[in-house]
Amino acid sequence: MDPDQLAHWQAADALFDQWLDLPAAQRAAWLAGQDAEPPVLRRLQQLIAAHQRPRAGMDPAGSDLSGCQLGTWTLESELGRGGMAVVYRASREQGMARQHAAVKILTLGALGATGRERFHREAAILARLNHPNVTALVDSGVAEDGTCWLAMPLVDGRRIDDWCDAKSLDAREIVRLYLQVCDAVAYAHRNLVIHRDLKPSNVLVDQDGHVRLLDFGIGQFADDEDERTHTMWRALTPGYAAPEQLRGAPPTTAMDIYGLGALLHRLLTGRTPGADGTTHSTRPSLLVRDAGDAYHRHYVPLKTDLDRVLLKALAEEPDQRYATAEALAGDLRRWLDGRPVLAEKPKLGYRARKFLARNKVGVAAAGLLVLALAGGVSATLWQAREARREAENARAQAQRAILVREFLQRVFYSTQPAVGGVPDALELLEEGARRARSEVLQSDPLAAADILMLTGSARAGLGEYALAQADLEQASSILRDSQPRAYPERVQIEGYLSQLARYHGENTKAQQHGRAAVGLGELALAEDGDAQPLLDAQVSWGMSLFVDDPAAALEVFEEVYAALPDHGLTDTQLHISVLDGLSAALMAVSPEDTGRLAELAEEQMRLSREIDGPGSSQYVSTLSDQVPVFSRIGDLERAAEVAWEAVRIAEQAFTGPHRNKAGAHCQLAANLHWQGDYAQAVEHYSIANGMYSELGLSDLHVQACFMYAGYARAALGDYHSALEDLEHAWAVLGDHDYRATPTGYSNCGTKAAVYIRLGDADSAERLLDGCQPAEGHDSPLMYSQARAELHFSRGELDHAANIAAGLRRDRPPEADDRYWMRPWMLSILLAGETGDTGLVADLEQELGGFAASPPLSMCLQHPSREHCLALP
Repeated sequence: MDPDQLAHWQAADALFDQWLDLPAAQRAAWLAGQDAEPPVLRRLQQLIAAHQRPRAGMDPAGSDLSGCQLGTWTLESELGRGGMAVVYRASREQGMARQHAAVKILTLGALGATGRERFHREAAILARLNHPNVTALVDSGVAEDGTCWLAMPLVDGRRIDDWCDAKSLDAREIVRLYLQVCDAVAYAHRNLVIHRDLKPSNVLVDQDGHVRLLDFGIGQFADDEDERTHTMWRALTPGYAAPEQLRGAPPTTAMDIYGLGALLHRLLTGRTPGADGTTHSTRPSLLVRDAGDAYHRHYVPLKTDLDRVLLKALAEEPDQRYATAEALAGDLRRWLDGRPVLAEKPKLGYRARKFLARNKVGVAAAGLLVLALAGGVSATLWQAREARREAENARAQAQRAILVREFLQRVFYSTQPAVGGVPDALELLEEGARRARSEVLQSDPLAAADILMLTGSARAGLGEYALAQADLEQASSILRDSQPRAYPERVQIEGYLSQLARYHGENTKAQQHGRAAVGLGELALAEDGDAQPLLDAQVSWGMSLFVDDPAAALEVFEEVYAALPDHGLTDTQLHISVLDGLSAALMAVSPEDTGRLAELAEEQMRLSREIDGPGSSQYVSTLSDQVPVFSRIGDLERAAEVAWEAVRIAEQAFTGPHRNKAGAHCQLAANLHWQGDYAQAVEHYSIANGMYSELGLSDLHVQACFMYAGYARAALGDYHSALEDLEHAWAVLGDHDYRATPTGYSNCGTKAAVYIRLGDADSAERLLDGCQPAEGHDSPLMYSQARAELHFSRGELDHAANIAAGLRRDRPPEADDRYWMRPWMLSILLAGETGDTGLVADLEQELGGFAASPPLSMCLQHPSREHCLALP
């Protein structure tokens, strides 16, 4: 496509965008009044014709597709049409529930012979995106005629520009809303995905003011040189595309920075940057300084700092724009706070104006003092030093951000489809870590540490714990040697390392990292007066203490929880983390405080829904974490409600396996398990464990799911399958050197109990002898119960009775557990075997209302081995 043809397509596409925005009744008159060049009008008419029959592949007549099947989806009703797609509401049966989605049907035949394969690969990468402000892929496919389709969560929202107009938002309110878009784009860039088509129609806002960014990555389908003449015009929107994007340059994150600037320009001025006739060949004057702009309600704020922010984001040269979406968002937050923005080189008069605007009362008082005192010179010098220091820090951060951005671009270029197809997330992370070690470390150690922190935390989230630890430990070493005063970053790394140690059951190591984090947090507080790094560190310290000393952990969490309001940190991710630790510690120390436990659980779910988003992976995880809380306080109905909600959201959010989706199924299984519904419990344990295995995850959370699945299978009499699950859990415990723990002894005892029920007492004895707790260590119920049952199976009734009596004393009846029933049931069986009817009556009286709990009730009615050796 030569430059003239490209210019014609761009002009036609800009007109087409205007045509789409018009009511249907006005479009014909508008089109008749257009005075564009003939080539532009011809292409505009082609776009309109394509819009009116977007399903040429499946339906040349463009008729209603309701009822058609695409993959597992049934199309129900049309939601909207565009120049290259039509969107339908669709549904499918998903397990026990019906799942709804928005299915976008695209005509991508021009992609060529490899188009379908590349489409699927790209969709697989996009499906990994999981952020509360990103509408990720739910499913995708290619119809028999070659038409590609995407299924996305159904978002009930309005275009962001329509939302802002309908709400009559002022400039500050618009910027606050727009920051959600910046967060979504920043998240995508951190996950090595570029959008390339940021515009109002791709940003929806729901009734709660929650932003959703659509169509991530679709523009990347128009990369091939061989196909560029056919497809480039489709992959961008001229009013929002960066100058280099219009020239056909390779994709970079800088293109999205421009798109973000253009989107904000549209929201604040009501038009795209080039809509006034200016072009990129001449540098535009300040965006809204013309007298004709005075009518606009955002004229005053746009005259100063906000104007500078827009100009920087919309700079013609990529290296003159903000280096990252975070940097753009940071400057906007500085504007909201009344602080100097970094878009302009700081000048004395500019900084003085900002200082006066923020500190009117203080400045007035200072003025009075200056009349009486002659000490103002030292204060002026101090302020100058502070300004220089802030400017130096800003320049250093900007240079680091530019370096990191260029680094990420090189990672993209080194993993082009031409050298083996679109890479998956693990490949990109490996390439990123390799380049950080070999290239970036030599030129900017702090930037290398930033990248290794990114790859380490991302690898941890994907279950690559060994690689994650290597990245994080090297990042820590780099900062310790070259930037020892980078305290907030070092706190973050120590927190990650403490978390990894906890995943492996290495409590001592976790506490070492937790203590190190606290020490660094204290240095950060002394250096800058910022309390957040210290509070973050204290949360890591509390988490590391939990297993060995839950009372000490509770004290730490209470202290941090009380400090949040003083530092303006309520309703933040830190707030959610504190609630998580506080709830767990309180459960361990004061389980009788059911009222507060319920309040903390509800508060945590509310905050996660607001901050993480109602369809996010984090919200799924938060819901799942509250299921055992409600179960332990006896509110099984609420526990079940939350468990099913977590699974419902997880099934909508993820089509394939995902850690949090597996966790939701595992917690639902545990809830069903507690209620005695073993058949359904096993079904959901199996779903969870299948995902864990497919993902290659093997931490202590995973072993718990396998262990309880084994118990549930044993309760159903499926003993051989039970042993398989228990052996899998035992292997994970061995990988983490965690067998000589209460968890390991419980696993061993459960396996022995299964062998006893299979009639293999010798194997049970060998197991119990091989995993006997060390002297001075308490034996968990599962282990001691297996010992008692082994004695019973060999006719050693007195030994069995003594162990069972001790366990009854240690584990009285409780509503939030079922395992306590086992020694009571064995005692009833033993009393029946010896004819001690008086003991049976005493036990029944002692049980009170718990005597009606199955399967204990069946054991009381029929004290046989079948009923009294049943697993509750």
